[in-house]
Amino acid sequence: MRAIVCPKAPISPSELVYTTTHPVPAPKAGNVLIRVKAYGLNRSELFTRQGHSPGIQFPRVLGIECVGLVKDAAGDTRWKEGDTVAAIMGGMGRQFDGGYAEYALIPHASVSPPINLPASIGWAQFAAIPETFLTAWGTLAESLRLRPEDTLLIRGGTTSVGLACAALAKSTLFSPDRQPTVIATTRSDAKVRAAKAAGADLVLIDAANSVSDAVKRATGGRGADKCVELVGGTTLADSGMSLAPDGVVSMIGCVSGEWTVKDFDPMTTLGPGKHLTIWSSHTLDISKAPLQWIVDAVAHGEINLGLDKVFKMEETGAAHAYMEANSASGKVVCVVD
Repeated sequence: MRAIVCPKAPISPSELVYTTTHPVPAPKAGNVLIRVKAYGLNRSELFTRQGHSPGIQFPRVLGIECVGLVKDAAGDTRWKEGDTVAAIMGGMGRQFDGGYAEYALIPHASVSPPINLPASIGWAQFAAIPETFLTAWGTLAESLRLRPEDTLLIRGGTTSVGLACAALAKSTLFSPDRQPTVIATTRSDAKVRAAKAAGADLVLIDAANSVSDAVKRATGGRGADKCVELVGGTTLADSGMSLAPDGVVSMIGCVSGEWTVKDFDPMTTLGPGKHLTIWSSHTLDISKAPLQWIVDAVAHGEINLGLDKVFKMEETGAAHAYMEANSASGKVVCVVD
């Protein structure tokens, strides 16, 4: 079968290997064999290729998500051959071969219930949703417990997850009547339009890892009630300073590559009663997540998909390079066929 193999790490994007002779995984009890149609790219896959994911055995087919058709469900009646599904996490692309392939063998717990794909949603559009939007949903609903009256700060607002957070916060998924105020940050003037299209009420240009004063001015001195931290260690302390006295910041990503905070002063950053937490889609129960609702909301235009660019499967190396250069304003997807 066709696959994209990471032979070792660290390597450059161009050293990812496109092959047509990778073995097709055999059906196995407790797993779903998926005929992959497309897959989204994620920052964690870049980290793995760059050598920042310890414990992974190479060569490895990367990819923590994919979408496609069920080929074999190993007798589990929740799925039948031909069902449309998504798969995320659960060790994909790390403990076992992931979604960068024509076929993927995925544990039942990481496979969605069958999805009714609207006619207006193709494989590339569907592939832009699972990991990105379910991470956004989990962060807002489970980690931050977003309320309609909140002011939400999204640090890294033009990343794919940042755009998804804005879109979901402004959707009827959280409230049919009133939506939170959304402040998003970006480092590029060229990406402001994408943040506003996703739903941001205010977009701040973050040129020096410091927006706390601007956030306080925009909120009448109070600060943001909730914050999604996607940039990482370079901005986390400033995000804490941007919060209201009882605000919460949830760190869910690290596009800066800096996982730690230098000279962190918790008393100043988190006083008097602020909270710092983390969230990961590792903990997500995909069988209970609102994936069908999100797909339908994208189809009828309630949610902006935030799909930036689509590559062919054999162009995955170029797609990695595009992401690595921070050229994307939203999700990058590769289509198998």
